[in-house]
Amino acid sequence: MKSTTTEKKIIHIFTLMQKLYEGEELYPQNERILDELGVNERTLRRYLEDIHRLYGDILVSEKKQKYLHGKKVSVYRVPNKEQDISKTLRFFLEESNELSWILTLINENNPRFLKQLSLSEKEAIEQAIAQDKEVFLFKSNPFENLQDEHERLFSQLKIAVKHHEYRTIIYRYDNEETVESVKCLKLIFTNNNWYLAIETANEELRLLRIAFIKEVRYSAKTTYQKHVLAKYRYYFESMQNAMSLQGVALKTAVLKASPSIRRYFLKEMKPFFASQKFIEAPSDGSVIFSVDYTQPIEILPFVKQWLPELEILEPKELRILYKTELQKALAQQG
Repeated sequence: MKSTTTEKKIIHIFTLMQKLYEGEELYPQNERILDELGVNERTLRRYLEDIHRLYGDILVSEKKQKYLHGKKVSVYRVPNKEQDISKTLRFFLEESNELSWILTLINENNPRFLKQLSLSEKEAIEQAIAQDKEVFLFKSNPFENLQDEHERLFSQLKIAVKHHEYRTIIYRYDNEETVESVKCLKLIFTNNNWYLAIETANEELRLLRIAFIKEVRYSAKTTYQKHVLAKYRYYFESMQNAMSLQGVALKTAVLKASPSIRRYFLKEMKPFFASQKFIEAPSDGSVIFSVDYTQPIEILPFVKQWLPELEILEPKELRILYKTELQKALAQQG
């Protein structure tokens, strides 16, 4: 399931905080950051202002005017990192119990993080983790399905994406193929799996599932221009899952949830798709809503998960395809 707008903002805010803590000076016109986050200048400016204005207890930042490339811009930076780490820990451990789960999740994914802390800081975090061990249970996280070999490949691909580099990839889905000199655009976590977004030599966008990558080799080509990412910015912002197609006109499906599951599709509930829109709640107790899609497989697996409580009202061709697939599945059961 695609991240919601709120979830995306949280991820972006934490990414920017990390960059500030690492000593980067950030400004809204920074094309590298815009490409990395897949946002526009206005959104990046709002994120930086939010960090500076709202999150002073987490990260102490300052805003100053600076000339870059002959233009005066507002630059955000961290003046005192030693002060910030203590404030960050104090915020997590004392001021916001609602965020204590982050410590547990970090410890599960990368326990080496604790080794970077002082003894007193380490003891405080270990105590918090011990107290919350029986409270939080994470059944899915972005790294739990990566085996040792794929962790190594993941690290290689992360470097390629970060530095806008080409790679040649040995990939096996149905048949093994060698994808020569591809641009490594972005690592994407969706549907509980990691994917690498690439642009091929024919300027075709593809998503390669990390688990099916057998080998990553250096390419004869080295780096590509950052503006290549701009072509796919809208796709990265709007994609709903790994089946979302780029450059394809959207279609809209109108779905009806039965009274027994209506509570999950009410207007105030978290949507399952970024494009999901509440339409109405008829007097029969059902809920009618819409979802945009680029191809049937983008949403049909979701409809099947709720079988038989979700009904496809429109379009007719999607409803017919759905019924055909169900009849085929029943026939195979004998």
